[in-house]
Amino acid sequence: MERALSDKKLIALFLVPGLTIFLVFYFVPILMTAYYSFQEWDGINPMAFVGLDNYTKMFTADKSFWKAVWNSVAFLLTGVFVQLPLSFGLALLVSRKMKGRKWFRNIYFFPVVMSTTMVSLLWVKIYDPNIGMLNTLLEAVHLGSWAQAWLGDTKTALLSVLIVTTWHYVGYNMLILFAGIQGISEQYYEAAKLDGAVGWKAVRYITLPLLSDVLRICVVLNVIYALKTFESVYVMTNGGPLHSTTMIALKMFQEAFLKQNFGYGSALAVFMVLECLIIAWVLNKVLTREKIEY
Repeated sequence: MERALSDKKLIALFLVPGLTIFLVFYFVPILMTAYYSFQEWDGINPMAFVGLDNYTKMFTADKSFWKAVWNSVAFLLTGVFVQLPLSFGLALLVSRKMKGRKWFRNIYFFPVVMSTTMVSLLWVKIYDPNIGMLNTLLEAVHLGSWAQAWLGDTKTALLSVLIVTTWHYVGYNMLILFAGIQGISEQYYEAAKLDGAVGWKAVRYITLPLLSDVLRICVVLNVIYALKTFESVYVMTNGGPLHSTTMIALKMFQEAFLKQNFGYGSALAVFMVLECLIIAWVLNKVLTREKIEY
């Protein structure tokens, strides 16, 4: 076995089938999508070459496209600057030696095991302007003037969906960060305590630096989720009202499969691929640091 593992040619031979499958089912569809993006095609009649018309329409004539780009940025920023700090705070709380911390940890993680469709349908009922729990609660505490159609108003629809996604995935990040905190040796905190670093100082100088690798993973996961958000928006608002919650992935689905405009839908898909590559390159540059050791 050791002789086989040391033979680079034999290892390369074993990798060929997997690499072939990966290329066929990953790169070929991307190339086909790029080809379709230069066509006008309804999926039935013959294609008609239109050059860059689909891209010109996307960047200049389709106002909902830029709305979708902004919404994707809003999801990304919320995931990194709201959801992640909230998850870190919860991870610190449940990592403390206190009574009932396992119960709290399970409660916070419970929404993660629920499907996105189930969570979205649940919150559609909560936001319902007539029978929803949120408006009923506001009226009960004499704040009935705040009650409204949360998902039906352009001013509140996006925020309402962002709150749901934050509630849904905060436990996921919390569990990853909690595992990272548990991996930090107590001797660091004991040594820091002798130097007077307790409370927030211990978090600032011990927990955060030693948790940097885990935090980078959480940032990447939040960015990935923001870029591929589809189900929650589709179920809760279908991109409305007036495209206020439209996402690139949802718009691509609507154009390609509902309007049968495969050419324009493919152009949107190509934009998503390029967007992901650019963001991945930026993250790789920004988050790459030397490992911290004490």
